[in-house]
Order: sequence, then structure tokens, then C-alpha cells
Amino acid sequence: MRSLLVPGLLALFLAVAPRAQVPELPGVRAVADEVGKRLDVPSGLAVVRVGELLHRSDHGDFQGSTELPIASASKWLAVATVLTLVDEGKLDLDVPVGRYVAEFDRADKKALTLRMCLACTGGVAPRLAGGMRGMDMAKFAAAAADSALRGQPGATFQYGGVGFQIAAVAAERVTGQRWHDLFAERIAAKLRMPATKFGTLVPVGGEAGTTALPWVAGGAVSTLDDYTRFLRMLLGKGELDGVRVLSEASVAAMFRDQVSAHVEVHAVGFDAEQVRYGLGTWITTLADGVLRVSDPGAFGFTPWLDADLGIGGVYAVRDRVARVLPQVERIQEAVRAAMRSPLVAGESSTVELEHDGRDRRYHLHVPPHAQNIVGLPLLLVLHGGGGSGEQARTATGLAEAGVRAGFVVVFPDGTGALRQKLLTWNSGGIAVYASEHDIDDVGFLRAVVKDVQRRVPIDGQKVFAAGHSNGGMMCHRLAREAADVFAGIAVVAGAMNFTAVEAKSPIAVLLIHGSADQHVLYDGGTPRAAIGRAGERKDASVRMAIDYYLARNGLNGYPDKKLDGKVCTEAWVIGKGGTTTLPVKVVTLDGGGHAWPGSTEKPSRLSDTPFPFDASASILQFFTEVAASRPPAAVPAGR
Repeated sequence: MRSLLVPGLLALFLAVAPRAQVPELPGVRAVADEVGKRLDVPSGLAVVRVGELLHRSDHGDFQGSTELPIASASKWLAVATVLTLVDEGKLDLDVPVGRYVAEFDRADKKALTLRMCLACTGGVAPRLAGGMRGMDMAKFAAAAADSALRGQPGATFQYGGVGFQIAAVAAERVTGQRWHDLFAERIAAKLRMPATKFGTLVPVGGEAGTTALPWVAGGAVSTLDDYTRFLRMLLGKGELDGVRVLSEASVAAMFRDQVSAHVEVHAVGFDAEQVRYGLGTWITTLADGVLRVSDPGAFGFTPWLDADLGIGGVYAVRDRVARVLPQVERIQEAVRAAMRSPLVAGESSTVELEHDGRDRRYHLHVPPHAQNIVGLPLLLVLHGGGGSGEQARTATGLAEAGVRAGFVVVFPDGTGALRQKLLTWNSGGIAVYASEHDIDDVGFLRAVVKDVQRRVPIDGQKVFAAGHSNGGMMCHRLAREAADVFAGIAVVAGAMNFTAVEAKSPIAVLLIHGSADQHVLYDGGTPRAAIGRAGERKDASVRMAIDYYLARNGLNGYPDKKLDGKVCTEAWVIGKGGTTTLPVKVVTLDGGGHAWPGSTEKPSRLSDTPFPFDASASILQFFTEVAASRPPAAVPAGR
């Protein structure tokens, strides 16, 4: 059994610090306490992921509102500010700087671009000779333009702050605003970072918010509370609490290697054998081959992101970086160990299950949970025809997202002529391997639920199934033949082709379907993009499924309808006579095809591009709401 990362987690499953009532990752405080004692200076630590604070601890007399000079950790703030202008089309990273800063419109600087300035590849001097005392931004621009290049633009890497300052001048010139105002308006105000401002290089952080030459590469001051919010925005791909600060593309560019492959990069201020550089970002390869991006400052203030775990951390301190960074590595290792532990990450396994004389299997993902929990909701995710449980896990992302939402998530395998490949479900009404061989998939999925119940405390009132295409068709069959087990189904691009059995008990239903689906037509009929024997079938329309479930659930025929661009959502929630019953919800994707909407999986040759709608998030929200409306089982099922 191996651990599975959970990108979100209820605080219930984390150790809680009694004195501050904030979450803590198990074992991390002890390591951070020991580091604090070794450094003998106050410090603070925060670990976050999208939408969630995972760990917060203060050491010594440190407070989250303590203002600190953050030195080179300023670069992320500066780059983000510049990129907001790139997102708006006011700046272009790949045109000559001279287009924006007239002083650089000269022969020896023609090849210098903003991208090179932010990636330390422009060949500009790391610092200006003679210092910058008494300079403002205009005097700096003139001096920097007169300074000779140290290498050919794009063909060298020289870490330093001058390039970032040139980019800041460009930002001022195209907007007509001071850098202080640009940062405050575009970053600090949106992210509620009132204590974060840019000051002088010497002394670091001096005259913060007012200096005539805000040193953007290393002169900012900030707090742990402020910078943590900035980090959460980066983890949120440019968004925090519904506020869009940067585009996803800009965040990705910050953390992508921006140095030509033939140019060697050497770490400055810390030791690393494998290091590259993005936009103001060090990119290091850890021992297990995963990437870490960071922006440590000369006084030890260190923000970092571990993409494989979907987490970020900020260690806030003021000391010599040579003393701090080796200790930060110990904290980072402790954080990674905690995140991978079953207590935090939950667990995953592949379970072999014999049913009806066949060896079957399913992939099980369990969220962390308290020992005495009454019961967890269960979600079965059924792959499409020709897929597999592993393929569905990759395409939907529901292993991580489902466990984050507190669900036990299971990905069963169908059957096929080849073991674990080209698998299908006996959904009825279509000619596939499982139907032609009369596979008892309803019985198998019942058995899967029972088997999971023996392993995990499941709430038997909150068992759900979701499926794509042939897997969605199988969900329709489960709704008729296993409604005593499944409280709800979510069908993505799947027709209700099985009608041989009637069922009377209400069931929650979510239907997601693209209007341009050529494999399973929205209005029903013979598929236009037939694979194998698909051309022999005639699918039921989405309307037929809607009418069936409305009648079955006793719902009124007037939905609550919402239109968001090309996404139309219709929800029926009120029963006839005003009674409360289980809902029916339909999401129509105007122009959407057959692929799982929102999937990041690369489309195969035979599939279309996924519609930009997060079907997985919609499914989890729907089932979460349904689960909340249902009373828990009196006794955990299977216990």
C-alpha cells in the first residue's frame, strides 16, 4: 500500500496547536523548534496549498505580523507585478526593452528583452559600478543603459538585480505610475498584503513605500502573514479567494526554465547540484527527481513550492542565509515527510476481487480520517469504453480532488479481451465485450461497495457513482438495478440506453453532456463518430433521461436555469406539491465534445479536445450537497 497525495484536507485530520488553534502538520513543529533553537533567532513557518493553511507555527517571540526585510524573496513580488502588465498586453516579454525604456534604444542593447531581464540572461551587469546612492528610477535607467553588457543577451546567466530593475522601469513607463503604486494596486491590495512594500537596497528595505528608487530585486519588506497569501495565489494559478491576480500562463512562466539549454546555471547563495532558473525563480531538482521552485533571500526569508505535492511554504526569519538555508532544508524534508504520511495524505491501493468466476480489480483511495468517524461518503468512478480504472483516474483527477473533498474514491476496471486494456461495461443497449459476454457488472459493483465497506468506515446512505461514456451508461443501469446501494449518479457523455428494469425510489442525478458530442449525440440516435460496432446502436437522448428522472423523483418540470458563457445549468429540486426530494441537475456544454470536460489528459487520436469546464469539481460539489442532505447511517455500513 502506498501513500497518495491529497491536495486538500480538513483540519480535523491535522494536529492542532492548542495555544494558537491553527493547524499543524505532524512532526513539523518539533523540527522547526529545533531549528529555531540552533539559529537562536525568532522565526515563523507557514505551509499551504490551494485554499488551505496546512501548518502555522511561531518560534521564539515571532509573530505573523512581524515585518522583515525579505531581500531576494522580493523578486517573486516584482515579477508578478510586471506580469500583470504582460497579461493586459501593456508589456511583451519578448520585444526589445528599448521599446519601453528609451535609454535602451541603442545598438548595443537592441537584443535585450524583458524576459532576459527577469531570467538573468540579458548579459547585464549584476550591479552598477559606483553604487546607486541618490538615484531615482530615471537616473538608474540612464546609468544602466550606459553600463556595458557582460555577455551576449540570451547566451549567458548572471544572477543579479539590475535586470529586474530595468523591467520595473519599463512597467512605470508604460503605465505612468510609480512602482510603489503599481505594486500596491496590482498585488498588495488584491491579496490584502498591507505590510508589504518596496524599499532601498542599502539599507535593505529602507524607506519602504516611499523611496525614489525602490529596489525591486531585493529591497522589499513583508510579513509571514502577507507573503503566505501571495504564495497561496501562486498555488491557485494566479487566483486567491475568487480574485484573479495573474493568468495561469504567467504563473507557469515564472516557474518554467527560461534559460537556454546550452547555458549553464550556477546557484547563488545556496548549494544545489541541479539548478535552473525561471522568471525570478530558482528551479532545483530534489533527490527523488521532483522539482522545487524557490526564491530565498539573503537574510534567510525563504518561500518555496513543491509542485508534486501541490504545496508551498514560507520560512520567515532574519539571519545570515548561509546559516539559515541548511536548516530550512531540514524543515522542508519534515514537511514532505508529513505530507506523504497516511495521517495526512490518506492511502491508496489496488485491490484484487474475485467475482462471478473472474479475477477483477479496483483502485482504492482513502482520505485521512479519525478513528471513530461514523462513516465516509463513497464515490465509484467508471471509465469509458476502451478505458480502465487507471485511465479514468488520470483523466478525471478525481482521486486527488475526491479525497480532498473527504470522499473514499474507487476506480474499478471493466472487462475486455485483453487484461486491463480496452475494458468495457455491460451497460445494456450497446454491443461491447461486457454485454456480449453477459458480464454481471451490476453484481460486481455491488461487490466492490461491500468490499470497500469491509476496509473503510463507509456511510451506506452516501454511496455514489460517476461515469464517462460507457461508464456513464453503466451508471444509468445502476440507477435502475442498484438504487438500494447508490444514492446518486453523475453521468458524463453517457446515454440512458438500459430501460429493461423500472425503479421507484428517488435518486440524485447529475447529467453533463456536450451539445456537439459526436460519439453520444445530445439528441440521441446513431453516433456520427462511430468506433467499432458503435454505429449499430441508437442512443437515448438527454431529454429522455431528464424526463425519466423527473418523473421518478416526483419533481416539477420547471428548473432553476443559469447560463454562464457556453455552460447552461438546469436544476430541478422541488417536488410536486412542494415536497423535498432528491435533485436532478443537467449541465449542457454548448459546443462540447465527448472527452471528459476539464481533463488535462492529452487527447488521443480518436478523441476531441476537452471542453473547458471542470466536470470533476461539479460532480464533487453535487454529491457533497446531496450527502449533506442525507442523514448518516445509524451504524457504519459493513462494521
